[in-house]
Amino acid sequence: MPLPSIFSRKKDKTVAVPAAAAAPPEQDPVTAMFEKFKEADEDKIGPEGIMNLCEQMRIEPTDVRLLILAWQLKAEVQGYFSRAEWLRGVGSLHADSPILLLARLDSLLTQLHAAKTSPAFRDFYKFSFRFSRTPGQKSLESESVVALLPMVLGVDHPHCVGLTTFLEASPTIRGFNEDQWTSFLLFSNEIKPDFSNFDPDGAWPSMLDDYVTHARA
Repeated sequence: MPLPSIFSRKKDKTVAVPAAAAAPPEQDPVTAMFEKFKEADEDKIGPEGIMNLCEQMRIEPTDVRLLILAWQLKAEVQGYFSRAEWLRGVGSLHADSPILLLARLDSLLTQLHAAKTSPAFRDFYKFSFRFSRTPGQKSLESESVVALLPMVLGVDHPHCVGLTTFLEASPTIRGFNEDQWTSFLLFSNEIKPDFSNFDPDGAWPSMLDDYVTHARA
C-alpha cells in the first residue's frame, strides 16, 4: 500500500500555547552599576551609594581618586552623581565594574601627578576648588584648603606643606578665593623651595607675599 503523501495529509488541530513573555533587555554594565548604587527613591547616586562604591573599590571617601571620578563625571553637586553624569563619565572611561573603574582612576591619577603644569591638571585643580566649596560661597574655608591641597597636589609638591603650615598658623586667614587658589598652583610650579627667584614686586596675591615672609622668618 502506498504511503500517504505527507504533503496531502490534513493538518492536526493543535491547541494554541500562549507565547512566553519577552525577557527584558539586558542592561549595559555602566547602567547596571548605576542602578546598583543609586538611591532607592531618587534617580541619582547619593552619599550612601558613594560609600558603597568606595567599599567595593576599597578606597576611603577622602581618597583623591573619588575626586578624580567627580571631575571625570563633571559632577555638579557634592555627594551626588546624576544618571547623566554617571553614564557619560563612566562610559567614557570604559569601566564596567568597580574594580575596573578603580584601575582607570589609578591611571588618571598617575597621569595627573606626572604633569602638574598640563591643561588637564589645571582643569582638575580648578574643578577641585569649585566642587569643594560650600554651595553659594565664592571662597573655600582655610580648613578645607589645608585638607584639599595635599590631596590634590600631593604632600611632596613644592610649597604644599609650607602653605598649609602657614594657614594653620594664621587664624585671620579664613579662606581662599578662586584667584588665590589658582595663583598658588602657578606659584608652586615657578617659585623655588628656597624662594631665591621670588620677586616681592611680582603680581602675586598679598596672601602669598605673607606666606613667603612667614616661611623666611
